[in-house]
Amino acid sequence: MRVIFLLILMIQVGFYGTSVGQNTQQAEAKYKTALGDYKQSRYAAAMEKFYPLTSVNVKTAYSPYAHYYYALSAYQLKRYRESRQMLLQLQSRYPGWNKINDVYYLLGAVNLASGQVNDGLDYLAKIKDSSLNKDVQALKQHHLGGIHDLVKLKDLQKRYDSDRDIALMLYQTIQSSPSVAQGDLKYAEQLDKEFRFNKKEKIADEAPKRSAPRSDTQWTKGYLDVAVLLPFRLDEFSTSKRRSNQFAYDYYLGLTIAKEQLQTEGINVNLWAYDVVNDANGMKTIVDNKNFQLSDMVIGPLYAGSFEVTADFVSNSNAIMLNPLSTDANLLKSGRNIYLGHPSINFQTQKAAQWMRTLSPGLSAVIYYGNTSKDSAMAASYASEWKNKGGKVTIMSKIQSDREWLEGNIPSFETNKPAHIALFSSDGESGGNLMEVLNGRKLNTLPVLATSTSFNNQQSRVSRYGARLSLIDPDYVDREKENIRQFQKSYYNKTSTFPSVYSYQGYDQLLFFARMLSKYKDKLPDGLQARKYGSEEYLLSGFDYTKANENQITPVLKYSGSKWVPVDR
Repeated sequence: MRVIFLLILMIQVGFYGTSVGQNTQQAEAKYKTALGDYKQSRYAAAMEKFYPLTSVNVKTAYSPYAHYYYALSAYQLKRYRESRQMLLQLQSRYPGWNKINDVYYLLGAVNLASGQVNDGLDYLAKIKDSSLNKDVQALKQHHLGGIHDLVKLKDLQKRYDSDRDIALMLYQTIQSSPSVAQGDLKYAEQLDKEFRFNKKEKIADEAPKRSAPRSDTQWTKGYLDVAVLLPFRLDEFSTSKRRSNQFAYDYYLGLTIAKEQLQTEGINVNLWAYDVVNDANGMKTIVDNKNFQLSDMVIGPLYAGSFEVTADFVSNSNAIMLNPLSTDANLLKSGRNIYLGHPSINFQTQKAAQWMRTLSPGLSAVIYYGNTSKDSAMAASYASEWKNKGGKVTIMSKIQSDREWLEGNIPSFETNKPAHIALFSSDGESGGNLMEVLNGRKLNTLPVLATSTSFNNQQSRVSRYGARLSLIDPDYVDREKENIRQFQKSYYNKTSTFPSVYSYQGYDQLLFFARMLSKYKDKLPDGLQARKYGSEEYLLSGFDYTKANENQITPVLKYSGSKWVPVDR
């Protein structure tokens, strides 16, 4: 098993390498070294290494993070003045930084720790990120919980009369005092009425105890680590011929272009590429690697042996795992944090059956399928879905793709014409040949449902069958879209080749999940269930994880005027 990291994975003419400026590479290396010192609690060494990266003359994506971790290291050493100065510099230079709430939090902690109570509370009041609420409450409890002087607490509460945490501390102090004036008890009742404390909050011993800023987790390090487990098969690499696993390189190219786009959005991604095939023992070696264990997202692997090993690790970690190509919903049973980039076979055939039920009042269907296991699996799934909707299957047969065989084996349907025909094939030839056979028998109005892989688009001119043909295609590429054209141009300029559908998939999938992880962090499932993201935001058909961990976009297309569109538009 060979491990290949992003900085040495070079792809030219289908094996394109990410071009990063030398200064940026040097800054990244220095930043990671300093961050390593911080993680090992070598705070003084970390400060020394972070400091040059905070210079006004050094502007990289890591600059604001260098400021923050310098200040955090100083805080850990109780060098509050230096920590405060660096945070104020960070706030001044990067006022729109997406981690500005963490800056306010640390400023609050620094000021409270150095006795500047009012300044500390003022900074904490600026925080607008609700995910910090518990940390803010704990910080206040730590620094103010030791104040048992009712006069001081009441003065604080009057100054910050909308601060629920201070009100709660005052309430707890009054209620736990051995002797208290009747007026103070009424004061406590008024606070309870205004802030509606729950029973658990009213018990002072159960108040949270936490003094330090939030621990350094995957969500505060300033970047996302994405492990890419694909069959690059570098030992077979040759620039002289098209590789059988070209899809892996095309997909990875899409990832690298998405990484560049994400950086313009303030989302920094490290891609770590691993050459992975169907080798369980080799995958165990990777899983045991400490760098891999720091992954925030794992893409792949594609084969059963290596998938099981990876899924077993990821399901017990804080990372998420994406299978970019599979349509097997059974993979999702391996863990709650595992996702499919495509809709499953069952979902595809469910949507297809729903659509075909609207096209014809008849209930009979004829189903044909090709030579692959996926062809037969889709045919079986569609037959089940159609029967569940009250329909019946009069013929279900495996076919050959050539025109002569179809002419001799497809019935004329003179007396038992079906409501529609469904074709599930991956050969690219059977679709066009079947349509021509039906036309020759004057069945040119009979509705047909087919997988897009049944047609070789360039040879078959699929659009001429559009009035009666519906396609199952979760990766439909609308070449009239402006962002598709821009992507093709950018891709060609970098690789001297045009993108394949795998390039679009890699671009869309990393763009989507990195954005969601950056926004929702450990609340990713809530974010995914909030809404679906349409094709206008991405190159292909978009993403819908509102009901399941498979991408339940509508995979069925109809021909509308001059182009194919999803049937739910």
